[in-house]
Amino acid sequence: MALISAETFFLFLAGAFLLNITPGPDMAFTLASAVKGGARAGSAAALGVGTGAFAWAIATAAGLAALLAASQHALTVIRIAGGCYLIFLAIQTYRHRRELIDTRGAERTISAFRAGFLTNLLNPKVGLFYIAFLPAFTDPAVGSVWKQALILGAVFSLSGTLVLIGVAAGAGALRRRLANSVRLRSRVRTASALVFGGLGLNLIFARAS
Repeated sequence: MALISAETFFLFLAGAFLLNITPGPDMAFTLASAVKGGARAGSAAALGVGTGAFAWAIATAAGLAALLAASQHALTVIRIAGGCYLIFLAIQTYRHRRELIDTRGAERTISAFRAGFLTNLLNPKVGLFYIAFLPAFTDPAVGSVWKQALILGAVFSLSGTLVLIGVAAGAGALRRRLANSVRLRSRVRTASALVFGGLGLNLIFARAS
């Protein structure tokens, strides 16, 4: 972790954990797969989601490396654009904070993994999120930006996978709790909206200079 300060890393972990526990399509798919095919299918779905997300992390790091090699100002442009996108996500998350996302799960282990992987890999919104989120915790002064992004992307993907495996283990009770508690969904998503908004403003104003 030599490329990333301890303060930045732990701040990243806190934000990543909060975002990972926010109810969304990945959690809904994992829950549905676990309810339909048991904890094994739910865990396979979680691993598929995590693998697809890590593929985007690799693509993001490679893209950052190419952009930074082409232009000294590329990171500033990415951070401002990413900040705007994070603020947009904050608004959307808050607007839909009370909604229950439901989806069909996969009963068989292989099918659950494949669906989780392809759903993330083929979703451009996942790529946009990584491009917006990861640069918020990178610092050219301490080392290679693309290496920092790759490390953080791997950590984010791993933490998300572990959270979803936990979700799969307690799928029945958690699904009922999310379905029955508008307050719970609202509080978690409101907290996530604040994280998105804070990171977005930091990228636009603190980093733009």
